[in-house]
Amino acid sequence: MNRKQKSLIDRLEASGQDFARYLAQLSDAELFTSSAPTEWTIHQAAAHMRDTEQYVFLARVERIMNEVHPAVQNFDQGEHWQTHPYSAKEPLEKIISDFRAARRKLIARLKKSSNQDWANRAAHSAYGKISLEWLAMHNYHHTLEHIAQIGYAREKQVLAELKGAR
Repeated sequence: MNRKQKSLIDRLEASGQDFARYLAQLSDAELFTSSAPTEWTIHQAAAHMRDTEQYVFLARVERIMNEVHPAVQNFDQGEHWQTHPYSAKEPLEKIISDFRAARRKLIARLKKSSNQDWANRAAHSAYGKISLEWLAMHNYHHTLEHIAQIGYAREKQVLAELKGAR
């Protein structure tokens, strides 16, 4: 594994820790706020992150490391929630625990990967050829996107509280 790959894995690992810590700091009221009316609540975003970590990123890394040029399908969260229904009552602690377990497993797999694994490609139904590098980078950016989404929802909540405190 080269320095660039190791650095990417380290950033991915740190972003997962940041995401879990950020979620754990939220109040129950904040969990069901969103940054915009059309956006998911923070709780929904957390469930989505857990789902994509388990069923998308980890699964694809496993396939790329165990198969030669596997075909992988696009992930649709709405379809996924039809077979694995989202529940607003699911405890955040469970979502965070499941996310962290999947992220730790993914990081462990990437740390054990070979140069051959990094050279392998999967055929993605929407993106075309993808690699471990692309998956790790995409997962990292996906994590940052949802950290920002949570941050914007919290900012909105703080502004609302400040308006009420006149």
